[in-house]
This record gives sequence, structure tokens and C-alpha cells, in this order.
Amino acid sequence: MAKFTKMPPQVASANIRAKYKRSHTQNDTDMQDDECVVISDIHVDQSSSGFAVPDWKDPVLERNPSSIEKQQQHPHSNTTSYMEDSKYTSPKKSKILHKHSHHDETDSVPKSGSSSDSRMIDMLGHLTSYLERNNSVMNDMLNVLGTLNLQGRGTKSDTSRSVSLSSHKSSTGQEKVMVEARATFLKITDIDTVTQQFEAEIFIQAKWQEPALKNIAIEDLKDFDIKNYWDPKLTVLNCDGEPLLNRKSYKVRFAESGYQNPLIYQFWRLKGFFRENLELEHFPVDVQDLTISISTERSIEQIHLIEDQSSLGSVNVNAFMDAQEWKIYKHVESFKDITTVEYASSTVHPILHVQCRVSRKIGYFMWNIVFIMLMIVSLAFSTFSIEPGSADRLAVTITLFLTAVAFKLVVKQSLPTISYLTYLDIYVLASLMFLALNAAGNSIMSYIANTAGIDVAAGFDVWSIVTLILVLVIFHLIFGVYIMLTALKRRRVMEDKDRLYEAKKYLLDKHGVLVSTTSSLILATTSVSKK
Repeated sequence: MAKFTKMPPQVASANIRAKYKRSHTQNDTDMQDDECVVISDIHVDQSSSGFAVPDWKDPVLERNPSSIEKQQQHPHSNTTSYMEDSKYTSPKKSKILHKHSHHDETDSVPKSGSSSDSRMIDMLGHLTSYLERNNSVMNDMLNVLGTLNLQGRGTKSDTSRSVSLSSHKSSTGQEKVMVEARATFLKITDIDTVTQQFEAEIFIQAKWQEPALKNIAIEDLKDFDIKNYWDPKLTVLNCDGEPLLNRKSYKVRFAESGYQNPLIYQFWRLKGFFRENLELEHFPVDVQDLTISISTERSIEQIHLIEDQSSLGSVNVNAFMDAQEWKIYKHVESFKDITTVEYASSTVHPILHVQCRVSRKIGYFMWNIVFIMLMIVSLAFSTFSIEPGSADRLAVTITLFLTAVAFKLVVKQSLPTISYLTYLDIYVLASLMFLALNAAGNSIMSYIANTAGIDVAAGFDVWSIVTLILVLVIFHLIFGVYIMLTALKRRRVMEDKDRLYEAKKYLLDKHGVLVSTTSSLILATTSVSKK
């Protein structure tokens, strides 16, 4: 039975380090022969202020007896040498060791068993050396054991999945993983112009090749866990708040045409509110993009995020719930971008923007704002039935002006706070300017009637009516042509993109892969138009 001797932990630690430093250079040749030490009979007792050390012999000391003799002659040299080496000693420990060393030096009679204690300290110093040399190997072993799911199962599938994880990491360490993604707008519930957000339910499909699954049987993937494999860590940047629905599932497919390795499919169903910076210059004849910004927590050095090359994104037109105010188009477009702002770092992350588009129905604004404003402006001509010198003419014009200002406030409630003018703002402001011009003309006519007479004022009044009619007609013509060349032109472009989208679907059904050549798209568009 091994004997145990208790000593304070500070002194034991100091003796171990000092002995290790002193004997490291002497026994370096002997240490090289022992690259691994197995500890099986050491018991550490931490229940008291010290710890117990078993009394057993070190094989290295047996091969080098001189170190034992030297230790017997100077039993307390370990503490002194450790105190001299300041790079291992903190101020607190130095104070404790100094006190212990002074106590040892004052003892005139050596304690019994000091030779055994010295041998134990020398042995632990060598053990510390061995442990430090093999520290990196032990850490690697712990990392491997951590990745293995060995909770009593020990099955072949678990082992293969753990090994596949490490092999995938090594294979993607120097090359990007190509991830193909597409998005489907399952349901668009509401588009809020004032808050600039829309509510929608989205389905996102992503796929990537997994070389680690190449040599794994299908029956071993019954309990597939994505945590054991590479994950693109996709996220939606413009989701506002917590999603109302967030569900992910995965599927593995083997022997896909056009791919060398098995594919992992990620099916992500997401419902929530999404932010969108609306472009309201053309309001109320505007066309808006509804965008889903798919990004990843990985950098562009690790992942290549592109549009799915074998299927198109789509939008469920029949499930569009805001059809009273908007018209939705059939096509879905996507384009790539990069960002660093979302992650507050210098690392560049890829983005895939997937867009569908809607155009606003202008019936509400035409009948409730534009038509009424036109009626108010037209009523301004009724003031010419009043005598030029009467004050009632100017009073009627100012009343119409205040009514137009009230309608301007109604228009403001339909828009967010923006720093530019919309088409409707331009029309309302032009109507206010016309009424102001009419009021100025009535004031001039009243002055002429009071100074030159009513007959002279009546002649100028006729020219004033003709001038205001020409200004009103010319403004509406110019403004109408401008709208046709800008806002309505963009609507025609969206209709062309619908036809182009149908052509891409036709080519995809025919060839099984997206074809982006111009000639093929033109032929496909012609075929779709004939149908």
C-alpha cells in the first residue's frame, strides 16, 4: 500500500515546478525515451488544505540515481530555486513560499521521510513535463471525442456522420461551397405604404453538395441531423421582428443529374413582416418591389450563394390577399449583392435578393382625390360670373384654395414622411398654384374696375379667363405625357418581364436547366405568345 504525505498545495506546486526546471536539462536524454506516461495509481485528496501524494518510485529517477543523492543532500533546494526564478512566481505565491522556505531553513534537524517527499516531488515534476508535452495531442483527442455522439449508441451511422463532418471541413477549408437558393411567395397578406413593410409567407429552398455523403448508405440516414454536416446558416435580413412561423426541414437526395455528390436540401417556411424601402416618386401609379434578402452568417470566402439553376422562384397569384389595392405580377427575379453593415464587421457576406412586384391600382386616388381636385379647380372659373369690382369674387377663390389645402392633408395620410414629391403631391400643389393665380387675377381685376372702370376691367377679364383655361389644359397634357413616359412605361416593362418569365419556365421544362442566351429567350417568348 502506497503511503500518502500531506503538504500545502502552494508548496507542492512550487516544488513541482522547481524540480521540473532543475531536472529538465539533466534528464532530457532520458525523457526522450518516454513519450507517454500512464497515470493509474495517483489519488488527489482536495477535501483538506493539502493533497496526498502516493509513495511510489519514478522509473526515470531509478535510471539516474545521482539526482536522488543530490536531492537527499539538499532536501529543500526546490523551494529556494523556485523562489529565484521570478518568471514562474506571482507576488502572492512568492510571499507564501518565502515563509515556508524560512521555516525550513530554521529547522536544524531534518524531518523524517524528507527523502521520500523529495522523490515524490521529483517524480511529479517529470509527470508535469510529460503532460505538457502531450497537451496538444490530448486536446485533439478531446475535440474528436466531443464530435462523436457516443451516448451509449456507438452505431456505425453515428461514427460515419462524425467522420463525415471533419472530412467536409477539411475539404471546404480552401474552396467555396456553392449554395443554390430560390424563394416562393406563398401568400402576401398586406402591403402597408405608411409603415413601408409587407406581411407574407415565404418558402425558401436551398441545396448544396455534400461530399461526405458519397460513401454512406441510404439506410444510415434515417435519423439525419444537419448538426453533423455543413450548414450554410441562411438568414433573412429584412425580416422585421420575430417570425410568426419559422420551420426548417432537410432532405438528402442521391444521384441528382448534373451533380457529382449527393445534395442536401433545406426547406424553410417563414411567415412574418418584411421591411421594404418603397419608391414613391410615381405614387399613385407606382410599381413596388417586394424583396426577400437571403444572406448567410458565413463570409464570401466560404460560400457562393447563387440562384437555383434547376428551378425558378414563383409567386402564388391566387393567394394574394391585397388585390383590392394592388395588382401582382407573375414573375420573380433575383440578383446578388454583398454586405458588411448587417454584421457590424469587416467580413463580407453574400446576399441573394429575390423580388416579386406589384403595381398600385389608381382607381381610389383618381376618383377620391384627383377628380375632386379637378372639380375644385374648375369651380374657380365660376368667379368670373361675379362683377370684377366685387369683393365676393376674391372670397370665393380663397374658399376654394382652403378646400384644396384640406385635400392636401388627406393625401399626406396615405404616405409616409418622405422628403420628395410624389406625382399626386405635384398635382395637388399645381392645383393650389392655379387657385392662387386665379386669386391674384381677381385682385387685379378689382383694382382695374375701381380705377379705370368696369368696362375696361371686363375686357381684361375675358383675357384672364382664356389664359387660365390654356394654362390648365396645357398642364394636364404635359403632366399626362410625363406619367406615360415614366410610371406607365415601368408598368409595360413589368408586363414584358411576365412574358419573359413564362419563356424561362418554358425553357426550364424543356431543357431542365436555366438558359440565359438572348436568342433562346426570344424564341421561347414568341412560342409562349402564340400559345
